[in-house]
Amino acid sequence: MGTRLSSAQIESFMTLARELNFSRAAELLHVSQPALTKRIQNLEETLGQALFMRLRGGLQLTESGRILHRHAASVERQEQELLDDLVGGTSGIAGFFRLVSFSSCLRSVLIPAIGGLLRENPRLSCQFVKAEVHELHDLLIEGKVDFSVSLSECERMGVENVRLGVERNVLIESARHEARRDCYIDHDPRDNFTERFFLIQTGATVPKMLRAYFDDIYGLIDAVSEGVGRAVVPLHLLRPEHEVRLVPGFRPYEVPVFLHHHTQPYYTKMQRTVIDALVREGARQYESHRRLDQGISAIADDALIAANRRRMPPVRPREGA
Repeated sequence: MGTRLSSAQIESFMTLARELNFSRAAELLHVSQPALTKRIQNLEETLGQALFMRLRGGLQLTESGRILHRHAASVERQEQELLDDLVGGTSGIAGFFRLVSFSSCLRSVLIPAIGGLLRENPRLSCQFVKAEVHELHDLLIEGKVDFSVSLSECERMGVENVRLGVERNVLIESARHEARRDCYIDHDPRDNFTERFFLIQTGATVPKMLRAYFDDIYGLIDAVSEGVGRAVVPLHLLRPEHEVRLVPGFRPYEVPVFLHHHTQPYYTKMQRTVIDALVREGARQYESHRRLDQGISAIADDALIAANRRRMPPVRPREGA
């Protein structure tokens, strides 16, 4: 007979994988820490694989641990779905899922895409997380989320990449104040989006620039409006009340957007429904943005800038100037 894992081993592993701390996991399981340590050691011996790495900063799942975590989580969801079907007594989709995305997509695309599904299924719950672009793939691979949406394909084996649409990014400056034209705003010092924007314009050069950082995309647009500097932002986020204008002479920077999730041998009803809603409604949101962007882009840059300048109040001379 093949190797079988006990429910106590799986429960202990899943709790420790979630907490990544032996003391907290043992408390939640109502066992002593040595007993939990022994369970995990026995499980690793049974599988012939290390499931956790003991690092200075704490525990971390190994690749084998991540595979087991995904499998065990899938089994848990299947069991819950079976119980809901047999004894739940109510219709609709039930369950919980976690999704991570970058800020410009989370509010403008994903929340509208999933809102209808959540309204129709009162027992379906979720956690939406905003993260920096360079973190998105890792959060999925490490099992901290069930779905991620990012601006590049994830090249890890076992991860599905589904294209949702395209973001068109443009360079903007304040229509209210004399902007600091040598200052460019991004999310954090590791964000190289502005450099990439200029590289597609010139092929090789990036201007010297002063940097400023605002973590939230909407706060970033507000900072541009206040004349803090210029920024590259998705065109579909811009509204008249932002009081910003396009900087002429630059092509939009088009970046594809992808939904990622792990390939599963079996998808629960909840997983299939959530994936279908994200793909269908997310693509519809991006298509509506594309039509809106075309209407904005149809205005000649010079005409748009001239119109904005007519609305722009005169710049007051600095004191002592």
